[in-house]
Amino acid sequence: MKAESKLSRLILVSPWFLLIFLVIPISVILSIKYHVRIPLVGPRLLLVNNICFAFLAACRLLRYLCGLRKEVRYGAAYCRPRQLTGIQMPVAEARGVLSLAGYAFTADEGYGEKRDLGYLGTTVLYGGLVILLAAGCWDNMRHFSGVLLDGVGPATKLNSVESYRGLTMGPLAARPDSLPRMLILRQFLPDSTYPKGATEVVLISENGKELKTILKPGDPLRYGVYDIYMAKLVFEPQIVIKTRDSRTLFDAFVKLDPLVQKRGAFSFYGPFEGADLVGGVYYQPEQSLMMVVISRGGKKVVADLVFQVDQQAVQGDYILSCAKMGQWSEIHVVHRRHKAIIWLGGIIAVIGLAMRVAIRPQRVWLEEGAEGSTIRSSGKEAKRLLKVEE
Repeated sequence: MKAESKLSRLILVSPWFLLIFLVIPISVILSIKYHVRIPLVGPRLLLVNNICFAFLAACRLLRYLCGLRKEVRYGAAYCRPRQLTGIQMPVAEARGVLSLAGYAFTADEGYGEKRDLGYLGTTVLYGGLVILLAAGCWDNMRHFSGVLLDGVGPATKLNSVESYRGLTMGPLAARPDSLPRMLILRQFLPDSTYPKGATEVVLISENGKELKTILKPGDPLRYGVYDIYMAKLVFEPQIVIKTRDSRTLFDAFVKLDPLVQKRGAFSFYGPFEGADLVGGVYYQPEQSLMMVVISRGGKKVVADLVFQVDQQAVQGDYILSCAKMGQWSEIHVVHRRHKAIIWLGGIIAVIGLAMRVAIRPQRVWLEEGAEGSTIRSSGKEAKRLLKVEE
């Protein structure tokens, strides 16, 4: 029975047990930051971890809610201090002094405690955690996040999963049948008006209703339960690199992303890797100018090429060409999260934690001693009332 009591307190009371739920989130963060693959660690395991955390927080919340009306909330077995202090006062007299000050004692009259707002703070803490974790888990189970590269041309069906280059869906995610078709009208290169570029689109619903708007990075468009936003402009040239004897070393599309800071006149860059060479492509869209850097066998070659002007460029031992190039807008479509509820839960949890840390429990254990009695206490009020010297 004693072992069961310790196990119960470990699971339902001890704050240290909660640290186990930090292992998987930390592993996921480290695997992403340092590009290290950790077996079994992924979004699904993280979701299971958070669901278990939410369930435990709910169990603790119910336990603390049930204890709110009790006179004795913590119990004599919880965090009993080791230090004993002798006092020149009988147990009955000491208990009487403490009872007048608001302490409530157990049936055996050996343990007592005073109501404190710290207990309420712990209850509030778990209430906030339940709100935060429940909303987060529900959002993850309903999660839908799609990424597509689209350009000027025919309309794209956003409600078709085949339209997306990358797609992540939670186990309870619904098909995006309510999403419209998207027709890109114009793409704006980065300038003073649109520092990160922009895309003018028309969204066409199933009933034919059209919505014309300009998508900009960091400015999502709300469409039903979804957010649609442009992440960036992307160029995708087909780079062909051959030797002078016409042996092909590289032939593939290279994705060029915006540079955080321009390198000279170039504002886009993308790396590439072939069988025995590596390199990168810099691009200046205003003049369609490309600079291709090739590294092979410890030697580096740099060649300039103007798209749709130069059929090929010869530099060193290489012949370079770019037959075609795609100009895309990277569009993200995500199921909107309940951020307000998550923030509310987090704020409530922080308030509860602050209450718990600021207001310590006032508890006392009284035992008969050789001369008077002995006292163990958590909090300073009992010793102050009984005039015990520290």
